[in-house]
Amino acid sequence: MLRSWSTAALEHAQTRGSGDSDGSQDLSISEEEDEEDGEAASQTGLCFRIGLWIGYMLPTWGHLSLANVGRSWAAGAFALWHCYLFLAIAIVLFINCAAAVLRCYINWYAFLRHPYLSQFRVVTLFLGAFFRSFLLVSVTSDILRFAYLLCVDAWRADAFEAYRRMLVSDAWEELKAGSFYWQGWSPVLTRRQKAFDIIFQCIIYITLDIMPVVLFFAALSSDLLTHVRVCEVCLGIAMFHLFAFYFLWLCGEVTLKVRCFRRAWRSARAVDLQRGQSVIQNTVNANIWIPTQMQFENPDAERRSICVALCTIFHWVEYLFPALVGLITCVAGFLLNKQRMAEVGVLATILTLFVMAGTHKALDQMTDDEKCVPLCVKRFFRHPQVLQRWGEKWCRLNFYAQKRQRFPFAVTIVLSAAVFGAFGFLALTSLCMGLMLFMCLRLLWMRFEGNCGWLWGFLEFVAEFLLLNYIILATAHEPMRDALVIGVLCAMRQFGFQREISAGERVRLASMMILGLVHIFLMCLVCFALETVYQDQNWSAFGASMNTTTFYPIQSHPVRSYEMYPLCLSRFPAGRDELSVADFGLMASLTYEPPSRVGEGLRHYFPGWHVEKKPDSAGSMNWVRFVMFTTDDNSTTVIAVRGTLDSLDVLHDVTLWLVPAVMQIFNFFSPDITNGVWGVAIARNSDRIPLSTINQQQTFRSVLYAAKFMMKEYPNRLYYLAGHSLGGGVAKLVELELSQELRQTGPPPLTMAFAAPGVFHSAFVLFGDQPESFEGLESMKEEMATFTVMPHHDIVSKIDVQKGNILRAPCKGSALQCHSIYRTLWFMFKQCGSMTRKNLTVPCGWTAEAPCLDQP
Repeated sequence: MLRSWSTAALEHAQTRGSGDSDGSQDLSISEEEDEEDGEAASQTGLCFRIGLWIGYMLPTWGHLSLANVGRSWAAGAFALWHCYLFLAIAIVLFINCAAAVLRCYINWYAFLRHPYLSQFRVVTLFLGAFFRSFLLVSVTSDILRFAYLLCVDAWRADAFEAYRRMLVSDAWEELKAGSFYWQGWSPVLTRRQKAFDIIFQCIIYITLDIMPVVLFFAALSSDLLTHVRVCEVCLGIAMFHLFAFYFLWLCGEVTLKVRCFRRAWRSARAVDLQRGQSVIQNTVNANIWIPTQMQFENPDAERRSICVALCTIFHWVEYLFPALVGLITCVAGFLLNKQRMAEVGVLATILTLFVMAGTHKALDQMTDDEKCVPLCVKRFFRHPQVLQRWGEKWCRLNFYAQKRQRFPFAVTIVLSAAVFGAFGFLALTSLCMGLMLFMCLRLLWMRFEGNCGWLWGFLEFVAEFLLLNYIILATAHEPMRDALVIGVLCAMRQFGFQREISAGERVRLASMMILGLVHIFLMCLVCFALETVYQDQNWSAFGASMNTTTFYPIQSHPVRSYEMYPLCLSRFPAGRDELSVADFGLMASLTYEPPSRVGEGLRHYFPGWHVEKKPDSAGSMNWVRFVMFTTDDNSTTVIAVRGTLDSLDVLHDVTLWLVPAVMQIFNFFSPDITNGVWGVAIARNSDRIPLSTINQQQTFRSVLYAAKFMMKEYPNRLYYLAGHSLGGGVAKLVELELSQELRQTGPPPLTMAFAAPGVFHSAFVLFGDQPESFEGLESMKEEMATFTVMPHHDIVSKIDVQKGNILRAPCKGSALQCHSIYRTLWFMFKQCGSMTRKNLTVPCGWTAEAPCLDQP
């Protein structure tokens, strides 16, 4: 019966398709035929319609042909699930790449903090970080291309057709063409290939569909850790299929490349010229951008197409983009009064225009025989043009393909030089412009290579590979491991001899552009940190002297809004005194004061408190600044962590919260797959690339060790953690770590965080690999003794997922203004009054409502 229904559905679909394809036949149907069709339809009745509907709704196995698979809801559901998995693994790869690039530049920053570094050492360290990052970005963007291609392959009627054809070695024509679905399955498949295809289909559907369903149902009543591990298994399966697809294409392309090279080598040395010419003719098609046929058969339709005009504009912008980047850099340098940045823009523009003019086709009047071909090559190869054509087709060695290949590198180098020029790093600016000059000269030299371009390309590869290995070995913490990783990345890029293919090229370019922007952004952060790390932080909210600063009194009045009751009326014990939420905010604001002014500010706000001396164990790892405030009766200690004040603090922010921020950004442009157990699984696997590893927990270890030391030395005290922005996030991470260690002995310190990011995903990034910590992370939402004050319009507190208690605070202003601890406190005092403080006064300058009118 199922077979009959499927046959009826298939015949019905074929009838509809033939009717749509031949409109004239439909118009010629007579009224008698219409009446006969109506009588036949009425005779079949409701049963035929139900059977027809079942035939369409049957899963793939119920159909007699692939023609109806595209109409099946089951096939669509499977394809959607497959795309979901490949999208998740693409996000994992993107996050891993961004995190690895950040680690490269953090290691560079850590080296540069050491005094007495020579200029040569500084340049070498930068080259190590830059080439690691650029290689990683290039390879990741290429793998993301294949994630997109697998998604496309999943929606085919014959699902995973391209993947399976590569598995059974039936995709050689696609490999030659550089694009999938060039032709269908080979009609001469062997029995072994057909058997392997069935086996591979079973493996694909068992791993991608049956195993996840079984695991999800088996884990329904389990804990969070089991659910996360199920998601990790699914991500691992998707990763396996993605890399299998990628390496199948890579190995097949290398096989064809070597095979064609052997033919070209023999033909280049052959005496028979006709044999060499035949190989040349077989390798002429070297440019993927040359159309093989008209896209529109109707020229009028082509003229009306808006896409043609937009694509033309886009290609012109792409062609002029390096020059535009130079011009923008020059203008920005003049506007910002950065002389070296303007000079970089001028030089980059001149070099780019010079290359564009010097490589124009109109100037290429030399024949191949007149170009620079060494005499030894002419003697050894009778037909060197054969090898040249091989290099142009299989290794992207023609001039225009080389320009496109070096395009991202040129833009990255120009932007890097602009960044270094803006910060006055002369040696690094000169290095970047030297690399730009070398690349321009190399492009100009390609005009004179003639039929010897393949040889010059090989010599360039040898020199660059040796230089790259020297730089990696000279700048790595673990040279052998980094060299091995870089070697694998170079092999995945075929050592610079990648062929230009059209399949998924737009996705690769888009991925490379986005990752390149992340690369430049992280470089800017490190440069900011380098510029400010040795500067004196003498700014104080109290001005040059407290005797000359204008203070504004804070009135004591009842709460004005019912919504502010928790914020205004919450009290916390502190010996003989009580602390309000605003009191913790005042202590957090004191961490921004210079060390010599902290005690003075503490006596102004909190008479009867003093600054506690830091333990010696925290001084050797002081990445994050913190201050400990203790009551005079030694009953209560508040450990306040400083927030983001300079660019070094920004670097700490990015180190801890890069992964959650990227995951949230993806939620704006893709399905929300980074929350729940999938988000935890992605966060736990966001640091898997073994390149330039760092200890991310180092950023808060000083605060953790200080808290553990104080709690061990003075166990009878009451402890609190407080902080603003970065400081609040670090305080919550310290509380989370202490909650794991003190689970059996007592509760951890209560944390009061102001405008601080959440720690849900970042905690899994830092502690997710520790099985003993996972149980505590699972109960984070219920057990965290954290109060997070979230001002209105603040953005930083929306990063990551907030756990614990959330207190909404009033604030008027922009997102940047409402992130300020001083503005937050001002509106809290305006809403709640002085609360526990009597005769409280605050310095001027917190907001526009408290101006410093009397200041000189």
